[in-house]
Amino acid sequence: MTKVKQFLDYAATHQDATITYRASDMILAVHSNVSYLSETKASSQAGGHFFLSENEEYPTNNGTVLTIAKIVKAVISSAVEAELGALYINSREVVLQ
Repeated sequence: MTKVKQFLDYAATHQDATITYRASDMILAVHSNVSYLSETKASSQAGGHFFLSENEEYPTNNGTVLTIAKIVKAVISSAVEAELGALYINSREVVLQ
């Protein structure tokens, strides 16, 4: 209740307050990785690290947004297919978030 009163006092005192949005180079970057055939029953592990960064060739970590680790249930025949599966999992997470 104290915070509500503080907000209402501020809104009544500063009636012309505005919020300004500006464009920046901030992007959502993802590091994706997979561990091929590391689980029982020929399964692999996929992981992704989502973070905010500047729009650069080699983005620096500027704050973790999400980290995921999943077991790939499909039996995959090569490490390349496992990497593509991890990219799919991480891409799907970006779209759904």
